[in-house]
This record gives sequence, C-alpha cells and structure tokens, in this order.
Amino acid sequence: MGALNPIKAAGPTGVLAIVFGWMFLASFCQGQSYIFESPNTREHMSDDDAIQSLESHEQRNFSAVAGYLARKLCPAPAVLSGVGIFAGSTENTLMVSGCKDQEALYLGELLARYAHQEWVLVFTADPKESERLIVVTFTGGSVVNIPQDMRKFGLSTGTILSEGDEIRVYLWERDGSPDDSIRSFAAAHQGQIREISGKGTLVGSNSRLEAQRVFDREIAGYERRRRLKLSALLWTRRLHDMGLASAGAPRSAH
Repeated sequence: MGALNPIKAAGPTGVLAIVFGWMFLASFCQGQSYIFESPNTREHMSDDDAIQSLESHEQRNFSAVAGYLARKLCPAPAVLSGVGIFAGSTENTLMVSGCKDQEALYLGELLARYAHQEWVLVFTADPKESERLIVVTFTGGSVVNIPQDMRKFGLSTGTILSEGDEIRVYLWERDGSPDDSIRSFAAAHQGQIREISGKGTLVGSNSRLEAQRVFDREIAGYERRRRLKLSALLWTRRLHDMGLASAGAPRSAH
C-alpha cells in the first residue's frame, strides 16, 4: 500500500484545516523565544555553590515569579531552573520558553529588573536569521560535572538544564567558530545536537545601576504601547513571598 496523502484523504474542508494548521504551527514556532536569566548577584561562584543555590529561596522565589508573570503574557510558558556558566563563573539560573518575541523581551526585562541583574538574554527563533541556539541533549551523568566538562572542550558560556535523566545544554552562537568544540563535547557524552536559527538580544549594561535604568526605560516603553503595567507588581509582598510554600520541592537540575 502506498503512503497516505493527508491532503487527498482530507477532502476540501480538511485541506483548509490542514493548511491553516500548518500556517499556524509555522508562525507559532518562528516567534518562539527563550529567556535566560539568573537571580544571582554574587560574583565568582563555584560550580558546587551554584548547584546548591538551586535549593535556595532566591531560586524558588525567582522561578515562581517568572512563572506567575509568564502566565499573564504567554500562551504556554515553561520555566526550568538550571546552572549557567559564563567567563569562568557559575550561577543558578533559569530559562523561560513558550513566549512570543515582544512578550519575551518584556518578561525578560521585568525579571532582570526584579532581580537587579546587569543583563538578560532573549533568543527568538527565526529561520531567516543567521545566529543559532544550539541544544546538546544526552542522558546519564550528573549536572555537577557538566560545567567542568564544557570548559575542558573550550565552551565557556552556556546554560545547563536537567529533567529526569535528560540533560540539555543551551549554547548561543553568533558564528560558527565553536562548532568543532560543540561536536566534540556532544560526542563525549553521546549526545544529540539540535540547532535553532534565530536572533539573540542582550538587554542591559555592565553597570548594575545603569542596567536598572535601561530596564525601566524598556519596560515603560512596552507598557505605554500595550497599556499593560505588570511592573507595578515587582515590589509587592505577593511576589516577594512567592516560593515560600514550595520549600523542599525538587528542582529541575540536581
């Protein structure tokens, strides 16, 4: 028997449903964004300190606040805690996915302002762009060892997430220079490599004080355009007490 042709089998009405479904899926995936942000403001944390911080109120609160704000902006958000490495340092962090591009930028700026961060990275999928978000996925091993393994292969920046037995390492690449290192790292862990074309946007400043001004300006601009003001929640007791009830709950990276 030959392969079933879904368009021929669907009939005229079904064809329209399939076409519109494909169009919706393509546009939905193209606009998907990934927010990478940390609540940590300490300098030069060790790998062990960063992993232990995943159990802290700082991380529980930040994850709860991220989920609360994301559900007000995004159709199907997901928040995952993990470990980020940058320039020889390690920190507790999280990734938010499931948001469209403009909402993701706004949410990232809100979270960065809430946590008094210097920078936030938002990567938006777009096949027309030349930058890439590379995801290396493998099973087995421990998150504890992954930052050291990454550095061994010359990978100094990335985000490590763990769900069950699966570990995913996210790497933002603006050119192809580290491709050999990524392939070697993936091969060492018998991992699979997936590439998402798109564009990364860094918002903030190397000065923590100046970064707060940048976030305030960008947040105010979005809120004027959309007539929405989630920033009014940032300093409320409701947000600052989030995560207290989840103390002792298992984290996504361990």
